[in-house]
Amino acid sequence: MSNGVHRRPAGAAATVLVVLLVLLTLSIDTRIGLASPVCEPQVPSTCSLRQLADMTHIRLGSTAEAAETTDVNHADLLAREFNALTPENALKWYATQPTAWTWDFTDADTVVQFALDNGMQIRGHTLLWAQDTYTPAWVLGISDPTALQIEVDAQITATMDHFAGRVHRWDVVNEPLATLGTGPSDSVLWRLGPQWIADAFRLAHSVDPDAELWLNEYGTDWVPGKHEALLDLVRGLVDDGVPIHGVGLQTHRLPGFAIDPDRFIAQLRDVTSLGLQVAITELDIPISPTDPSALDQQATEYASIVTSCLRVPGCVEITTWGLSDGSTWLDSLGRFPTPTRPLLFDAAFAPKPAYRAVRDVLATAVISESSPTDSLQPTAEEPTLPVT
Repeated sequence: MSNGVHRRPAGAAATVLVVLLVLLTLSIDTRIGLASPVCEPQVPSTCSLRQLADMTHIRLGSTAEAAETTDVNHADLLAREFNALTPENALKWYATQPTAWTWDFTDADTVVQFALDNGMQIRGHTLLWAQDTYTPAWVLGISDPTALQIEVDAQITATMDHFAGRVHRWDVVNEPLATLGTGPSDSVLWRLGPQWIADAFRLAHSVDPDAELWLNEYGTDWVPGKHEALLDLVRGLVDDGVPIHGVGLQTHRLPGFAIDPDRFIAQLRDVTSLGLQVAITELDIPISPTDPSALDQQATEYASIVTSCLRVPGCVEITTWGLSDGSTWLDSLGRFPTPTRPLLFDAAFAPKPAYRAVRDVLATAVISESSPTDSLQPTAEEPTLPVT
């Protein structure tokens, strides 16, 4: 006999409950700026950058100092949003060997272990930095090329040996060209002779034959003639059979100057045409502290640069130089009006328009891969920024 009450089957009730919980979770996550555990690219706000980067098979990274990996705000954001990590300063020669034959890898170990614990790929930056401003004073004082070569070889060997099995990608040489020019830098390393870069790569390969070896350079996206000078240098290495696998283009942008995407794409392809990988390794985009439209302009610029990389087969990484505006190196540089606000997250770790722009570009790329005929269609959530 029926009592007039129609009961929903238990299975159906459970299904409804699950749907309601999912919708509630999506609503909460969207309000507080977090991705949902389930990433649906058609609704980009359900995804973290890391989830989308994994889907597009690209390394999306940030930098970190040792103390930042133990700070809950930094650590949680790094692990959630990025699948790659670069020690910002802890692996540089002045940090690992402040005095001759006194090694200290404590901070570098901390950053590397954090990356490993969170399944992040590591960029070892850097074995040799060809700028005397950042070279240990005791190295600068070595005038004899033979003695200097001994120290250079020890730096490469000791560092790579210490991180063997943990760091599989190294910036062997950083900034060998003049900062604002096209000739060699004024580094003490050039005292070793014009072959010093090739020698460094060959030694690094002998220490770890399985490691990717990269050359990293600044300003090639805006210093006149520098891109061509870098290509000449790298082409010479390739022609001589030097074991080099990739070139990092730092892409520190200037405030108020939009990148020419066609020219930038051509520069990326110039590198890959040599049979090498290319990466955007130190991206930041400072903006005016007073222009009310600066954040939107920055978002458009980030979208343009990320889109450029995604359009070039062989562009395998995009790493921002820093996590949040509160810890950017640019505010203490003294060259731009502050706050420079160059990154994807503000000083309170909240996502900025630039974050959403990068997220939307990545989401569009995921959708395009799964539906090639629908390439570059807007997402269901909000219009995608113009793709140039």
